[in-house]
Amino acid sequence: MNYQVLFPETDRKVVNYDLNKHNWPEYWLNVAKEKFPQIQSLETVHKVLTPSEISILGKHCQSYCGSDEFADRVDKYFSDIVQDYIGFEEWMIQRYFTIRIVIPDQAKKGRLLAFHQGIWVGNGLGLRTIWTPFTKVYDTNSMYVASYEDSVKITQNTYDNKWDYDTIQKECGKYSSPINLKPGQTYLFQQQHIHGNFNNETEITRWSMDGRILPKNGHYHRKLPGGYFRFVGERESSIEIDKEKTWVTYAGWNTNFSEPIPLPMQRAIIGDYCSKFNIEINDYQFENEYCDWLPGLEKFITGLGIEGIVLCSIYCLPDNKDRRLELLNLAIEKGVELHFANELTFLKNKKDISKIEKIFEYVNENTNPNITLGYNI
Repeated sequence: MNYQVLFPETDRKVVNYDLNKHNWPEYWLNVAKEKFPQIQSLETVHKVLTPSEISILGKHCQSYCGSDEFADRVDKYFSDIVQDYIGFEEWMIQRYFTIRIVIPDQAKKGRLLAFHQGIWVGNGLGLRTIWTPFTKVYDTNSMYVASYEDSVKITQNTYDNKWDYDTIQKECGKYSSPINLKPGQTYLFQQQHIHGNFNNETEITRWSMDGRILPKNGHYHRKLPGGYFRFVGERESSIEIDKEKTWVTYAGWNTNFSEPIPLPMQRAIIGDYCSKFNIEINDYQFENEYCDWLPGLEKFITGLGIEGIVLCSIYCLPDNKDRRLELLNLAIEKGVELHFANELTFLKNKKDISKIEKIFEYVNENTNPNITLGYNI
């Protein structure tokens, strides 16, 4: 399959949305005022806050992107955009969105977003980006974007000539132009499109939100379904932990996904999950290497009095679907909960098997960097 395809519906396309239905400027102003009540306008936050306070504000706003309230809003918003302008029937949505606050002269304060493209940060070519400003954007307070053709040419030259960082930035900026939008408009583009910022030399602070969708069978590269992406309607609040159970962690290197992930990294991901949901760990287990049928996991499910196991990811389960289903059903039969830290999901009953397997339906093997880039590197 040729992934180097330009999709007209997401080729630097400006679309309108119902601002009364999805009033993002009002929503984020209210969120900002919770932290700093003196804020009266998103565009003028730089006049009432210091740069360090704006950093605190950014973290405050970013934290909202993990809330159920925000998920409810963004699910409805993205569903409208996808239905009206893109047309996918089955797709997943980015789990955590990015909120960007671009103040005047931000480059002098170390806040400049360099020119890049999605494929340079691990995005697959199947992803589509939806970029939504909450303030008017124009000139240097806006994002600059290059055409698909220029982006492909710059990417090829980058690898052919082994450009240094400054040359990459210079060439990207040379072929990019600013987006001019107002609240009620959003911008659709692909992962090949080079984009970034110049120093904001206007008098207006720009606020924007960017998130991505993954269609079923879409090329995702490093942004795995279930982890980076979730299903519409999926909520973290559905995770409930029985603290009376005996919990252990489990790590291993016997699947395509888990093989390159070191034990300390797996345990760090698991540890964050356990800390977040207050899981007290009784022991730390691991799988014997090269045992891709996972006999250790089977034993932990059936024979040691363990009642709950936290794994790094669903992708630490067997690649073989039949064996994977065998272990999942065995856990249900034995009353052992399985939790998967990267995907923020769990197994307690048969319905959960369907949810896990639905994620695997999005999995494909097209992760070779030459496929992603379209070039031999």
